[in-house]
Amino acid sequence: MNKTFALCDGNNFYVSCERVFDPSIQNKPVIVLSNNDGCVIARSNEAKALGIVMGEPVFKCEGLIKKHKIHVFSANFPLYGCMSGRMMSTLSQFSPNLEQYSIDEAFLSLDGFENQDLFKYAQKIRYTVKRDTGLPVSIGIAPTKTLAKVANRIAKKTSAVAATAAADGVFCFT
Repeated sequence: MNKTFALCDGNNFYVSCERVFDPSIQNKPVIVLSNNDGCVIARSNEAKALGIVMGEPVFKCEGLIKKHKIHVFSANFPLYGCMSGRMMSTLSQFSPNLEQYSIDEAFLSLDGFENQDLFKYAQKIRYTVKRDTGLPVSIGIAPTKTLAKVANRIAKKTSAVAATAAADGVFCFT
């Protein structure tokens, strides 16, 4: 029997959590700071495009923050933990074998799903997570966990590109 794994990963997770509760910051540059507000620990795609670097001390990017009206949040770890629990609960509906890998990542075993179109199944997972939690996710599918992680990275990079192997935040190596 061939093994198949899906890695579901929250997109810009801490920022996405903040956006669930403040929709006015959708499509705007957003950063989340460490618990002492010293360093950037999460960035929206819009903030990344402006040159905000992960781990950068906030004082080094104050000019960019003011110039581009970047929304700044202090980390809210209780909120992120709650949202993670909601995401994992939603994901558990799609596989009897779920392994939480980090606050915003989980491996789902897709063994026994050989008769399903895994790409469409992953799209259904993405839709359901977004509908039930408000969180956008990307999914990589492959025969090993390592390759599923690589596939997920490709899915994140190609989510805006429509192609047979990669579209809509999903990439399959299978």
